Amino acid sequence: MLAVVLPIALGTPWWLERQEMLDRGVVPPEPRRAVETEEPAELVGSRWELRGTLVGELEGADPPPEGTRLVDAVFTLTPGEGGARERLGQCDVRAVDEEGRWWRPTSRYSMRPSLEDALSVVYGCSGDDGEPLPAGEETGVVVSFVVPEDAVDSLAFEITVPTAGPEQDPAPDALRFLQEQR
Repeated sequence: MLAVVLPIALGTPWWLERQEMLDRGVVPPEPRRAVETEEPAELVGSRWELRGTLVGELEGADPPPEGTRLVDAVFTLTPGEGGARERLGQCDVRAVDEEGRWWRPTSRYSMRPSLEDALSVVYGCSGDDGEPLPAGEETGVVVSFVVPEDAVDSLAFEITVPTAGPEQDPAPDALRFLQEQR
């Protein structure tokens, strides 16, 4: 009897606490599907597409630390209507390798000449003025990461967006985009 009751008694509070943390956005969600390069996907009412990656395109900037590489993930983003475009201001992007290691975007390389017309998502996916992006208009997004050399070929890119406004539990949703294998 104890063998049946004990796991339930210990597991239920843990599961409820984990679910509450997921609903509040404290714990990152599991990406709901992996999307191949150049396959568009819908995430919380907006359309994302990974167009490809560039490795080591410094354009005169100082190189990253020894043993690391600069990787740019190039996306197109088409914001949806209403709340979908407003929630993009809280988007979060990270690079993940096959070992489960992950990296946040870097702003160190965002001033390169080729990126002046691209949206930077280091602080959310909104316009330079902090206003939501126009609905239905495709926007170029380049997200730069500095990662160890051994992670470059196995990187996937995760985008997380809350499914509700800040006054409610955000319960974020996430997509994982896979690089085209070289």
